[in-house]
Amino acid sequence: MGGTNMNPYQNKNEYETLNASQKKLNISNNYTRYPIENSPKQLLQSTNYKDWLNMCQQNQQYGGDFETFIDSGELSAYTIVVGTVLTGFGFTTPLGLALIGFGTLIPVLFPAQDQSNTWSDFITQTKNIIKKEIASTYISNANKILNRSFNVISTYHNHLKTWENNPNPQNTQDVRTQIQLVHYHFQNVIPELVNSCPPNPSDCDYYNILVLSSYAQAANLHLTVLNQAVKFEAYLKNNRQFDYLEPLPTAIDYYPVLTKAIEDYTNYCVTTYKKGLNLIKTTPDSNLDGNINWNTYNTYRTKMTTAVLDLVALFPNYDVGKYPIGVQSELTREIYQVLNFEESPYKYYDFQYQEDSLTRRPHLFTWLDSLNFYEKAQTTPNNFFTSHYNMFHYTLDNISQKSSVFGNHNVTDKLKSLGLATNIYIFLLNVISLDNKYLNDYNNISKMDFFITNGTRLLEKELTAGSGQITYDVNKNIFGLPILKRRENQGNPTLFPTYDNYSHILSFIKSLSIPATYKTQVYTFAWTHSSVDPKNTIYTHLTTQIPAVKANSLGTASKVVQGPGHTGGDLIDFKDHFKITCQHSNFQQSYFIRIRYASNGSANTRAVINLSIPGVAELGMALNPTFSGTDYTNLKYKDFQYLEFSNEVKFAPNQNISLVFNRSDVYTNTTVLIDKIEFLPITRSIREDREKQKLETVQQIINTFYANPIKNTLQSELTDYDIDQAANLVECISEELYPKEKMLLLDEVKNAKQLSQSRNVLQNGDFESATLGWTTSDNITIQEDDPIFKGHYLHMSGARDIDGTIFPTYIFQKIDESKLKPYTRYLVRGFVGSSKDVELVVSRYGEEIDAIMNVPADLNYLYPSTFDCEGSNRCETSAVPANIGNTSDMLYSCQYDTGKKHVVCQDSHQFSFTIDTGALDTNENIGVWVMFKISSPDGYASLDNLEVIEEGPIDGEALSRVKHMEKKWNDQMEAKRSETQQAYDVAKQAIDALFTNVQDEALQFDTTLAQIQYAEYLVQSIPYVYNDWLSDVPGMNYDIYVELDARVAQARYLYDTRNIIKNGDFTQGVMGWHVTGNADVQQIDGVSVLVLSNWSAGVSQNVHLQHNHGYVLRVIAKKEGPGNGYVTLMDCEENQEKLTFTSCEEGYITKTVDVFPDTDRVRIEIGETEGSFYIESIELICMNE
Repeated sequence: MGGTNMNPYQNKNEYETLNASQKKLNISNNYTRYPIENSPKQLLQSTNYKDWLNMCQQNQQYGGDFETFIDSGELSAYTIVVGTVLTGFGFTTPLGLALIGFGTLIPVLFPAQDQSNTWSDFITQTKNIIKKEIASTYISNANKILNRSFNVISTYHNHLKTWENNPNPQNTQDVRTQIQLVHYHFQNVIPELVNSCPPNPSDCDYYNILVLSSYAQAANLHLTVLNQAVKFEAYLKNNRQFDYLEPLPTAIDYYPVLTKAIEDYTNYCVTTYKKGLNLIKTTPDSNLDGNINWNTYNTYRTKMTTAVLDLVALFPNYDVGKYPIGVQSELTREIYQVLNFEESPYKYYDFQYQEDSLTRRPHLFTWLDSLNFYEKAQTTPNNFFTSHYNMFHYTLDNISQKSSVFGNHNVTDKLKSLGLATNIYIFLLNVISLDNKYLNDYNNISKMDFFITNGTRLLEKELTAGSGQITYDVNKNIFGLPILKRRENQGNPTLFPTYDNYSHILSFIKSLSIPATYKTQVYTFAWTHSSVDPKNTIYTHLTTQIPAVKANSLGTASKVVQGPGHTGGDLIDFKDHFKITCQHSNFQQSYFIRIRYASNGSANTRAVINLSIPGVAELGMALNPTFSGTDYTNLKYKDFQYLEFSNEVKFAPNQNISLVFNRSDVYTNTTVLIDKIEFLPITRSIREDREKQKLETVQQIINTFYANPIKNTLQSELTDYDIDQAANLVECISEELYPKEKMLLLDEVKNAKQLSQSRNVLQNGDFESATLGWTTSDNITIQEDDPIFKGHYLHMSGARDIDGTIFPTYIFQKIDESKLKPYTRYLVRGFVGSSKDVELVVSRYGEEIDAIMNVPADLNYLYPSTFDCEGSNRCETSAVPANIGNTSDMLYSCQYDTGKKHVVCQDSHQFSFTIDTGALDTNENIGVWVMFKISSPDGYASLDNLEVIEEGPIDGEALSRVKHMEKKWNDQMEAKRSETQQAYDVAKQAIDALFTNVQDEALQFDTTLAQIQYAEYLVQSIPYVYNDWLSDVPGMNYDIYVELDARVAQARYLYDTRNIIKNGDFTQGVMGWHVTGNADVQQIDGVSVLVLSNWSAGVSQNVHLQHNHGYVLRVIAKKEGPGNGYVTLMDCEENQEKLTFTSCEEGYITKTVDVFPDTDRVRIEIGETEGSFYIESIELICMNE
């Protein structure tokens, strides 16, 4: 389809009303099959009910008598009932719906002249469609059952009117009594109607299909009374003038009865309706050579849509809990009327092809812009239209779309168009088509008269093929549907649609070419209900329902799908995004926005649907699953739920408001079906009702906290985070309305918090005492600026990267053995605001639980993002966090799998793991370790409400498993201790050998640097010095390691102290040495080594000595390649000692020489003659040391 600028037809005189005298049909011969004596305009003005019925039955040309129902009187009753209910829901007074509804419905359903006529017509017309016989006694009995309702309804209605005029005690009690009587009546009558069927199951199904429209009307009457009962009792309760009333002896809580009845009636009607469809679709028609009659199928669908499904779609509005004020509803489904079906398309096309060709696939709701018909290029009489296309637009969209061309279009055909300006609608049309059963020519439309409304007057227009001269036989048909509202006109109800009282408007025309001898073109005229608002007006005093299919933009992945039958239209299969444009005028009015939806996705706390509105902070909501499986074609009433965006909305001062819905989980393979978007104006009564609901909700939540009546033990499923969030809810309860209740609840939640802290064996799990009890890295902060948490929370930054070395961010706590119980299971859980690459480790026996948690920051939609001097104003949101008081699987979707060593948790804000204890040993003090760690520089985490609580003693398999783990751990520890002891003994022996005494006061004279380095190596080889998960956190052997390492450090200190040569081990490079040529210090096998690689290199140092003392020069070195390496000591008297190294000496060797300098200054010189010379250390030790 292509897009063009909308409304190209700008002729100012195009919609001028034509003179009635010009509307008489100009037909040259005297034969017309169905003559119309009066002009259409005269019919519109004066036709009464019976004349209208006769005219419709005479002028409709279908394949059989059963199709004449389409404009019959019982259809008028259906449209009036729906129109009455739609109107009644728009009244906000307690008795509005009942008084207006019954005042209109009684004369329609129980006409004074023949009280059984309407119910009988309902059944008879359905019987004529399906054409299956059933004993008349069953039909007669059904009529009798239904007509018993007349006196009950009338009596109740009269009492209501009496009470409205005089609400005294007696009249009030009379109304309450009558409500009970009417309820009991329908409670018996409706099941009796269903159960009075023939004993044969197939006949029983057929019977229930026949009486379905009557069932729906009776159900609607019952729901009206139940709705009124709830409102009436609430009205009496909220008005102190009725405080004197005593409960009735058989008092009924009507609200649960009402909600159950809505569900039951809805499901029954839709199920029975579909049985009828299936019966037609699976029953061959003997008149069509055993094929399926699509026309019968469509006739049943159209009749039952107006009779049953339209009414059922309004049943949810009776739910006073969901709709405490008036409701503005719309029906977006399309129904079809058919022309020229008598040529039996079944001979050429199968059933599904006919369905696809003559009806529209599910689509966004459209408005007709123009009808464009091609006429045959001929100048002779009897011209006709060969083909056509529609131009249409989506709601409040400025682009006109073009449909396909339907029919047999030739390039020589001429185009004739009827343009419809904004808010101009066709509500009735006369169609004249050629009837050429005896001629080898086309049976196509030759002329159409359109009756159009602009809301204030009648407008008429025609499209005529060629000159309009007709010499052939013709069919003349009137298409349209009856009025929406019942009115009285000179004592008789006027049921013919008028410009200001019509139930449907034309939305589309399709056609199917039949390649028969007579070349018939079958047409379908699509009609939409007049309740649909072209402006998507958001009302200030009513709950506004806007069907999702009234969007004007749809994402590429989203699509429109067929509704389940009880939604009043199709649904959006929401995959990525869609946009709805609305209008409003009161910029001071605030609203709650909610959706009616169905989803098979997993429950979660993250925002799945986000809503963007200009001038309004982005809104988000999480979704709960409403149905399971992937089949959404037969969803029941309960499969649809309501969810409300958390914050109030006040629209910006623009007339047109665009609402853009986006899914944040576009890559998940889950179904989200959107039925309606609803706008609830926030009135004082609504706000007070919300406060009451909030109070009751919080009371219910806190009542679930405790495991016993004395409230000294919490439920194990209750988390510390739940308690914090409940405290937030308590704080948001209105002190003005409920001061006492708020104080009591605050005491309750404080008590719960104290109990939560006392059972938590983790210290300071909510970080209210900063990091008390925890061991942390430097880049850990405690903050309190996130409304997701109450009070302080832990913030972890990413790991530090210093010159390529990663230093993880961590926080851990060891729970001492003294706090634990033997053979007990503990829950380890907490709440993650958001995180990336944070690792949780929980360990006791080395069998650690290891989970990586990546949690998006998707909870901000629940709370405002700004703080004032008093903190975050969480009370701006109307939502109760989904997890509070709900311990479903969604809470702990991040859970430990005993079959896995490592777990990756995505998205889940709450985590829960278990760890079991075996026997306790306070000396060993194994304890339980809880640690959070981030090893990536771009990781982060915000955490709070960490807790480890006792779940209970373990037995059975769990007990056996922990004993097995305990034994395995003991065996491993024994092996580790043995390994440690061996390493310790060797290292200690090497260190002991370095010193002259056990106090480590002095080194053995012959202790060399190599020996110290070897001892250091042995100390570094001691295992299990540091934690398995954190390289700088002490492990089991840390203490002995520190002890031995300190002794090695002492040895090194003594070594450096006694060596007169500065930097003799070259650990500081060549500092203190004079270097010439190619000489440098290299790290070889972890040791600093001076390397001379050329004969021209030289390294020297001048040293000051004590006069008249002897010294030992000790060098550890090796020579590679030809030549010699040497170290020379000379004094100022030119006395010298020289140590020479050759490559014949393998590896590093130690050489010493005693020297007795004659002066107090000596020079140490290092060099070589050829090859490479490696010096590990040079010592000059006074012999007195």
